[in-house]
This record gives sequence, structure tokens and C-alpha cells, in this order.
Amino acid sequence: MFRFLPLIAVVAATLALVATPADQPILGLPHGEFAKLAYGVSLLLWLVMGLARRAGAAALSRVVGGALTWTFFLILLVGLYAYRFEFSDLADRIIAEFSPTEPQIGAGGEVVVNRRLGGEFVVAGKINRAPVTLLFDTGASSVVLRAEDARKAGVDLSDLSYDVEVTTANGSALAAETRLDEVAIGPIVERNVRALVAKPGALSESLLGMSFLEKLKSYTVERGRLVLRGG
Repeated sequence: MFRFLPLIAVVAATLALVATPADQPILGLPHGEFAKLAYGVSLLLWLVMGLARRAGAAALSRVVGGALTWTFFLILLVGLYAYRFEFSDLADRIIAEFSPTEPQIGAGGEVVVNRRLGGEFVVAGKINRAPVTLLFDTGASSVVLRAEDARKAGVDLSDLSYDVEVTTANGSALAAETRLDEVAIGPIVERNVRALVAKPGALSESLLGMSFLEKLKSYTVERGRLVLRGG
């Protein structure tokens, strides 16, 4: 059985090349590079098994086992390298899931936020210089604050009139209009931002909505990261 391994490897590689469309990579590699790797491994197996046969049947099993082990690690390393960006994104998402930290700042002053495992972006910012965590939400027409976050930011809740109906993940709720002196995400600072304050208990997370986002130069999602650029 062992002596057929090089032939089996060649046949398997050929079938993979035939079955996979030319524009789709195999193990993260273009077809040409995958073919070189597969046929190179087959040639290595053929050479190793030829040497092992000369050394005797007992050595054959040990040599082939060692060759297969090294082949497995070679393929594993190639796969890890080919998907290095995907693994990096996954690591960033796991970190963001457990610890929404201060956003990263790019060379051009842009703010970069990693996506959480659930698919959303949670942004650590400051409202009226008070630290607040906000959920990026283009579906929200304005910044919407939990009552607790509004209180931290110095908004006088007793002065508010809850007469605006908003839709949240928990259903419909009433909110009050207000203006925020300052909303800062990293080095991006916008002033006099229109906002809503939800009734206590109506909102589980504050929302970074369009009244802030529309003031920016741009906001895009690039390779699983939210990139905010100030105006």
C-alpha cells in the first residue's frame, strides 16, 4: 500500500485541480503553486520510499511515517501562511468581543475598529469627555444614548421630554431629543451633535448613528474593520 502513496498523491492533486474552478484557490494557493507543491511532495515521497526499500521493510514504515508527518506539517504551514489575514481577523474579533478597547489610529488619522464575533462594531468613544461605548448603527438616524450613558455625559434627564418613538432591538420605546456638546472617537471630534436619550431600561447599548456619521468624511468597512475618517 505504501508504495502507491506517490501515485495516490498525484491523482488526488490532479482531481483537486480539475474539480476546482481556475479562479478559486486550493488550500489558499493559486492552481500553479498548488500543483508545484503537490507534485513536489509526491516526488519527495517517491525518493524517500526508494531509499527506505533499500534499507529493508522494517525501516520502510518508520521512514514513510516520518515523511507523512513532515508532509502534514508542511501543508499545515502553507495553509496557515495562505490564510494568515483571516486568522489575524479572527484574533482581532475575539479580542474585540471580550474587551472593546480604544480604537486604533491609522497613519492618516483614521480610526479603525475591529468587528466583534457577532458581526457588529462596538466603538469606545467619549461624549462630553465622558467614556461611552457605542454600537455602530447606520440604521439609527441619530446618536441614541442609554439613560445611564446620558447621565454620565452630564445630560440633565429631569429636563427631557420623552416624546419621540424609536425602534430598538427590544421593540419600540420613547426617547427625548437633546444636543451633545461633543462626541469624540479617537482623534475625531464632532461638536453640537443631535442625539436622542432613551427612557431608562429601554436600550441595552448606546448607538453611534447618522447624526455623527454624516459629519465624517467617510466611514467604510475594509477587511472586517470599520474605518472612520474625520471631515
